[in-house]
Amino acid sequence: MTFSIIAKCSKSGAFGAAVTTSNLAVGSRCVRLAHGVGAFLSQHRTDPRLGDVGIGHLKAGLDAETAVSRTSSTVTDIEWRQLAALDAAGRGAVFHGRRMYSIHTHSVAQNCLAVGNILANETVTGAMAEAFSASESREFADRLMLALEAGRDAGGEIIGPLRSASLRVTGEMGIDHCDLRIDSSSADAVGDLRALSNEYRSQADLLRRVALEPNSVPISRALFDASVERIRELDLVERFPSELKADSWRIQ
Repeated sequence: MTFSIIAKCSKSGAFGAAVTTSNLAVGSRCVRLAHGVGAFLSQHRTDPRLGDVGIGHLKAGLDAETAVSRTSSTVTDIEWRQLAALDAAGRGAVFHGRRMYSIHTHSVAQNCLAVGNILANETVTGAMAEAFSASESREFADRLMLALEAGRDAGGEIIGPLRSASLRVTGEMGIDHCDLRIDSSSADAVGDLRALSNEYRSQADLLRRVALEPNSVPISRALFDASVERIRELDLVERFPSELKADSWRIQ
């Protein structure tokens, strides 16, 4: 009851994924990514440990097919699982367990692989791969969102609503470009994720600067003044002499 896409950005070497399901908290369970290395998905009666094993194989330099084969060949109950991998060269591989009773498909396009189970029809993953491929001029994270929306609009899961969704794109220096999650939605997790993604886009560069160049980011005047006022109210000036050292920070 999950449909997903994993993809590689040919411009930056980033890997990304977008996934949704009618269950809770899908973002923490299904996707494993490594910047410049690859992506691995584990879903359908999900065992998150398989994702850890699979991405480990990709980090060791194995191609997607070998990573999936090795992951699936050494695990009990593997016939309940659905696995997918995309390697550094953009090659994809999948495993569909024989205990999967629903419509389950995968679709491959350049630098992307869409996969799903408990689907409403056979067109869902194809629509996802097509949407990703047709949006090459768009920003990478947005292409993943467009693919997820296309899967939903093509029918998505056989039973809804979609309750959780996630969007993740890796970045350089170990800092993701984005890692966004809707863990519990009352209506449409994909729509909620789209709204969150749009809002986050305006903050992404600032948050990266906060991590990599903290001295370059000025302190908010409103936050500084509110902090100083609270320190005064609680008579903590000696312990937190921020007001006395105001010149130590760039405030605006």
